[in-house]
Amino acid sequence: MREKADSDLVRRQNRLLLLEALRQHGSLARVEMGRHTGLSPASITSISSQLIADGILQEAGEAASPAEMPHRRGRPLTQLAINPKSAHVVAVKVSIDGIELALADGSGAILSRRRSRTSTYEADPRAFGKLVADEVAALLAKPRVAARRVARIGIAVQGVADSKAGTVVWSPAFRTRNIAVSAAVQDSLGIPCNIANDANMIAEGLIGIDRARYGGTAAVVFMGYGVGMGLIINGQVYHGPTGAAAEFGHMNHLPDGPLCRCGRRGCVEAYAADYSLLRWASGEAATRPPSFNAIPEEDMLALEAAARRGEASAVAAYAKAGEALGFGLARLIAILTPSRIVLAGPGTRAMELIEPHLKRAIEAGVVDELRRNVEIETVPIDTDMIIKGTIDRALRHVDREIFAYGPLERRGRELEHIA
Repeated sequence: MREKADSDLVRRQNRLLLLEALRQHGSLARVEMGRHTGLSPASITSISSQLIADGILQEAGEAASPAEMPHRRGRPLTQLAINPKSAHVVAVKVSIDGIELALADGSGAILSRRRSRTSTYEADPRAFGKLVADEVAALLAKPRVAARRVARIGIAVQGVADSKAGTVVWSPAFRTRNIAVSAAVQDSLGIPCNIANDANMIAEGLIGIDRARYGGTAAVVFMGYGVGMGLIINGQVYHGPTGAAAEFGHMNHLPDGPLCRCGRRGCVEAYAADYSLLRWASGEAATRPPSFNAIPEEDMLALEAAARRGEASAVAAYAKAGEALGFGLARLIAILTPSRIVLAGPGTRAMELIEPHLKRAIEAGVVDELRRNVEIETVPIDTDMIIKGTIDRALRHVDREIFAYGPLERRGRELEHIA
């Protein structure tokens, strides 16, 4: 009995290795799969055949021999890829005054999108989960995808999300706290659902793009309607015991500083978020309470233009933001010494206004021996990394919890039997 259990475990692990290689590198020939996974040709042939029979993989045409094997002769190599029809996942992004949804197929390609203007701040906390479920149902209705073909729903939210409880503990998008979401969505649609912080989803997306570059130890800082962080440790996003780890934006920068949306004073976000920049530029940062409305993009574009023209108040606002971010990152470097720090979000549009002050603060905040090997880079702002990361994470759950065992339909029946 133990021998069978061990054999089943090895089989699941090997299936997962192949799926991970295809997620990371796209279509691959069997010989390339062996190079990426370390599995033998016989194992690759056996496992890939099983995955094709299960409808999880499909043949994706032929390609010439890999460049590293120019001596290889014979017919072109058959490539394998994730079957787009193997399953679907839904990504939901909840932010101030809006819900954005995307339906993706088993390969991660987005099939359909939906945006809904919703007054989240005034939303009934008891009904919000059902509202999200209704939005998902409306998304699925357009391409006529049955709920049974959706393997998982992932929700990304501003603020603190408790992934274990499935709740929004606190978010600037809501007036109230501890809003139950996941259970209501699952009860309404019968689809497994998880909730997570939006900055963590950016980190998940970066790993999906390039695990070799963004694996190891790295930090992702979101700059925009808030300030958030995703931490990657040993190639995995660190969510913490409840999913609330790395709340960089609500780490204190200066005691008794400007009021933050979280209700405390002096947070990094109170210096570097979009609403904070507008307060600094107005000269009312110390007295004006934070806005809980979404800041129009045109307001931020106007502020950026004013700073580039050299208007003193706007220049000073970005200097304050850079300083707060830099000293916060200096603390992070001293504790974690990440190999890479990635800045992302609409706030990076003004990076040339922020960067000199950010770098000076890092230099003042941590010794050269700790900071010299840390690379800082910016993700293009036109990349929707929150939605992408939510899709990637959902598909990794599907690979690990379903496809490692068998096809979606069979695994669903097994889970129903266990329940």
